[in-house]
Amino acid sequence: MVKVVICAPYFEEATFLWSPFLRNWLANELKKRGVESVVLWGNDCIPEKFAETVKDPDVYAVDGVGHGNVGVFTGQGYSELLKVGMLLGEEWKHIFFGPVSCLVGQQLVPYMVQQGVPAAVGEETEYFFTAAGTPGDGSDPALDPLEKYYLYAEYGGRTLPMAEGYTAGEAYQNMLQEYERLAKEAEKIDPETAYWLRYDARHRKFFGDPNFRLPIAGVRTRVDVAAAGTRLASEKTDVISVSGRVVAEDGSIPKGAVRVKADGQVADAVLDANGAFEVSFTFVWDQNIDITYTVTVEYQGYSNSVRYLPSRATTTVTVRTTRSPSKTKITKVTASRENDTVHLTVEGTVTDDKGMPVANGDVDILITDTYPKRDTVKTDANGKFTYKCDVPVGWLETLLTITATFKGNDVLLPSMDEVRVRFPPNWKVIILIAGAALVIIVLIILAAMLTG
Repeated sequence: MVKVVICAPYFEEATFLWSPFLRNWLANELKKRGVESVVLWGNDCIPEKFAETVKDPDVYAVDGVGHGNVGVFTGQGYSELLKVGMLLGEEWKHIFFGPVSCLVGQQLVPYMVQQGVPAAVGEETEYFFTAAGTPGDGSDPALDPLEKYYLYAEYGGRTLPMAEGYTAGEAYQNMLQEYERLAKEAEKIDPETAYWLRYDARHRKFFGDPNFRLPIAGVRTRVDVAAAGTRLASEKTDVISVSGRVVAEDGSIPKGAVRVKADGQVADAVLDANGAFEVSFTFVWDQNIDITYTVTVEYQGYSNSVRYLPSRATTTVTVRTTRSPSKTKITKVTASRENDTVHLTVEGTVTDDKGMPVANGDVDILITDTYPKRDTVKTDANGKFTYKCDVPVGWLETLLTITATFKGNDVLLPSMDEVRVRFPPNWKVIILIAGAALVIIVLIILAAMLTG
């Protein structure tokens, strides 16, 4: 049995926020991976109890949290659990050290490695974190929408992979990648949280042998995963398809199941005969904008004649803004002239790519030729629109061009239709001008006759 000592002091604000997640969530996650947690909670996290616990030959790692400075790591009430100058026993020569603690990466952790600790991770500066202050019972990091990022990056990125058979160096690199991935995710929620995630990761340093690993019995596995997204704009949904395969290090085909998580949704899938799986999720959105989804696949391990170790993989998929075609149709135009004014009525419809009416859509009406005119109307519940106006025209003008343009919306692209409508010229003016011209001609002729 591999055991991990989890330091979980509980006596002031920082430990009130952090340690409940160690006692419950982290311990339970290690248990799922066949690793026993020895949690030094609150008043158990003191020098005497700590020294006694790490002497257990089955202890192969010390993790958790504790306040510290350049040369000291502390437990409950700032009691000194480890410090520079302390002689470490033989048991420490197979124990990995990785608690979250300020400044210990400057002197204490290098000193411990010199004393025989095979591998360790330590923070060279202060470790900063943000929290909403809602640890609840500590069963799920998601209970705190800010602190969860640090817990997932640190323990999900490093501690749990080591319990799955990763080397210390592999787990450390995975942890750094998780800090950055989660910082990008946190940027959408709280930029300050994203800043401190990157700060903490930048100052978490690795010491010792990167090839050290916990003596986890079983065959290591990895999850190969791919995710693709399809946007159904007319239905305001995204479909995220996840597929992949669990691969065993020895070339055999793992059995068992995976749990797939995608932005709050969860699905379980049994591996097929090739170790493959496939699931899909449907998400409803309010705005047709680019959306990035985070997908995590957890292989839960499997034991028969062979024990396949658990493994995990995380990926993201971005679904881009897309809109379906629409169709705008001018169905009827009537134009009647009264002197130099045309009384115009324009009727039409707007439908989507399936022929369904588009209600409450904005339609831009443009009337051009001598005196351009622009206005906007809305479609009714049946996707129909009607526009009436009076248009000034020249006395010889007989043609107007009418363009109706649906402006589009979150799910539909713009579309337009154009027609031309004819109407008679202003005959009253034409006749009056013609009559006047005729009178002038007659007068000219008469004048010529009288003078001739």
